[in-house]
Amino acid sequence: MAPAVSGVYRPRHPERTALYRVIFHYFDRFLAEYESRFEKKYGFLRPIIKEVVERYLDCGNPRCGFARIRCPDCGEERLLMFSCRTRGFCPSCHSKRLEECGEWIREELLLDVHHHPQDAKVRYYGLYANAHRGKVRKSEEGAGKWVIIEQEEAKIRRRGWAEMIRKVYEVDPPRCPACGGRMHIIAFLTDSAMVDRIINYLKLTFIASKPPPPWTAYQEVLMAAETGCEYFA
Repeated sequence: MAPAVSGVYRPRHPERTALYRVIFHYFDRFLAEYESRFEKKYGFLRPIIKEVVERYLDCGNPRCGFARIRCPDCGEERLLMFSCRTRGFCPSCHSKRLEECGEWIREELLLDVHHHPQDAKVRYYGLYANAHRGKVRKSEEGAGKWVIIEQEEAKIRRRGWAEMIRKVYEVDPPRCPACGGRMHIIAFLTDSAMVDRIINYLKLTFIASKPPPPWTAYQEVLMAAETGCEYFA
């Protein structure tokens, strides 16, 4: 059963988190010193690591483009920044990936097998039943090599950004904060000149301040990973 939606989506600000601030200010230094300080112990730094971190630093940054949405009922407009959609690094995008993967495992991978708790035996049905496997074994005796029949598997349906936000953080992204209506996307803006004009007109900022001291940054990162408060009104 889908969770009850309890709030209005508010654009997050990853540049204010301790994790983002530490990486923004020190990742270049980490790359420059990795070979001399860490490569002997941890091995070669794979290129995918730099790619994922750079995508995370662009996550939610208005300079990288955004979507323009509008409420047809009251005319309210707002901008939605693009996500990096990385896995295993960005706290926000990784949470949505986990929900998507878990839903696919529940609906597509796992079989709904009914059983009784008091049964001590494992019973197989269908293609795995002993009777069926015995018939197949007899029919294949002296028949030569097996013939492999390739079937096109059904593609996994990807969940949309709004649906994942709704399931993970229990807020409704298309819900208008002014009247409660349904907002619709009217444009995707990626042209750098147009994006810069809009950012300057709206006076949008995306500045990562200096990170906190190491003894407090670690605690802040752990607390941020356990809560999703940045998505709530």
